[in-house]
Amino acid sequence: MKRYIQDDEVALILSPTSFDENGWTGDLSTGLLVGEPKLMAIEELGYLVHLATLMGAFLKMAQDDEDLYTSVEDFRNDEMGLDNPIENSYEEVEGTDGKVLKLTRFTKTLGNA
Repeated sequence: MKRYIQDDEVALILSPTSFDENGWTGDLSTGLLVGEPKLMAIEELGYLVHLATLMGAFLKMAQDDEDLYTSVEDFRNDEMGLDNPIENSYEEVEGTDGKVLKLTRFTKTLGNA
């Protein structure tokens, strides 16, 4: 499989490394893909590599530190609006026994609704 990346981009690659009769065991390796420096100086692109390796280090540390994992997961959920009942709300149209729903600005939809 070929992987493509744009100039001045850094990608963190997560690759599953072991499988058993039940599927993926949870073991993974990390890698980096670095695009050609065009608009950024090599030092600036190096900082993106620094940030990507910090992300990889988090994965390793989170395996042994459940509080760290939970803290980052909670932050991510808040940032993305996950597990937030307000973000997934809709209104039932009165008199329809819940068969007709009114979408609100908080309703999560895919595409156009």
